Amino acid sequence: MKRLLTAAALLALGLSACGQGTSGESLPGLPPLPTGVEVRFPAAPANTYLSLTTDTGESIYQMPVSAGQTSAAPNPVQWRAASERAVAAETLVPQGVTASLSPNGVKALLLHWVMWQDKNSDGKQDSGEALDLMTHDRVAYASAALRVSFQTASPDMAQVWSLREGWSRAEHEVYLPLGSTTYRRSLRSADVQQYTLHVTTPLTSQ
Repeated sequence: MKRLLTAAALLALGLSACGQGTSGESLPGLPPLPTGVEVRFPAAPANTYLSLTTDTGESIYQMPVSAGQTSAAPNPVQWRAASERAVAAETLVPQGVTASLSPNGVKALLLHWVMWQDKNSDGKQDSGEALDLMTHDRVAYASAALRVSFQTASPDMAQVWSLREGWSRAEHEVYLPLGSTTYRRSLRSADVQQYTLHVTTPLTSQ
């Protein structure tokens, strides 16, 4: 009986301790989740820059990367004003595609990371200087929480974008259901602001 009471008392203490924990505390022995922006990439060559660009190739932000460097910590404050470039969310889907938006009237912006080698040392990206590195994740901005869904014929893909209000990393996930020819892709705001650049792959690749 004494042994049973002791076990019950220990269980009660454990439950009490769990109830007293706060959301700001981390579990002992586990590293905290990163809170800043980090971009990872293969070892950079000399005279390399990391740029955040629009789909038309306009640079919103850039920073130099040292030779041999494999990651960088860009400052998101320096592209915050780019929210003024946000456009009607429906204009971001491929041309000729009908999208379902909820709610309507939201403005959004999708930016992507580019690495390039400044071969002529003029401080700006010229033709042929881009490195074969990319990520399908996006730096995203939305004027309000937004859900966009649409389907394309080429590639045969159903997409759902779920963006939170403000700036976030929109994480790319794609898969092909068993027995189907239609890929399923999502682009969702994620908590961790970590991007990994890799060699160019098609949109159907994870």
